[in-house]
Amino acid sequence: MSFSNYPAERLRIESIASRLNEREAMVRDRLMDALINKRRPVGLSELTAEGLILPELSKVIKKLEDKRAIVRDEDENICFAYPVSALPTVHRVTLADRRVFHAMCAVDAMGAAFTFRQDVRISSRCSECRHPVEVEIRDGRLSAFSPPELHVLHVDLNRNDNWAGNC
Repeated sequence: MSFSNYPAERLRIESIASRLNEREAMVRDRLMDALINKRRPVGLSELTAEGLILPELSKVIKKLEDKRAIVRDEDENICFAYPVSALPTVHRVTLADRRVFHAMCAVDAMGAAFTFRQDVRISSRCSECRHPVEVEIRDGRLSAFSPPELHVLHVDLNRNDNWAGNC
């Protein structure tokens, strides 16, 4: 099964993308790309310089922040556009198109396969014992993982507004 044929109704939690209108989704996509390409937090002026020219860009950014799709620091730089983290984490994601980024958490790393609609390889560490963890998702399904006794636990994200604080 390819990602283009993956039925959205199989998702059990409301995705961030489902909360965004078309313009917000486009800006979020551009933000994720900028964070991946620059590998550091980005400011609004950098986005405009990269061709992201919208008359009300700052309003769209504020809406994304209000909808908890992005996180800015005290200097107003965008540090996170779920699932992409501009700051290093133990959750390293390699997309099929060979771009590499850090995810905010292990669940976000796995969700990157659906966000970017492509296969992913995840290199991480167990949050308890710190041992290496490797996961591959192909065609929307878990295809390989190590160690063999790997388990993933998470909370019901639909019950929380702040996913990052509860993932």
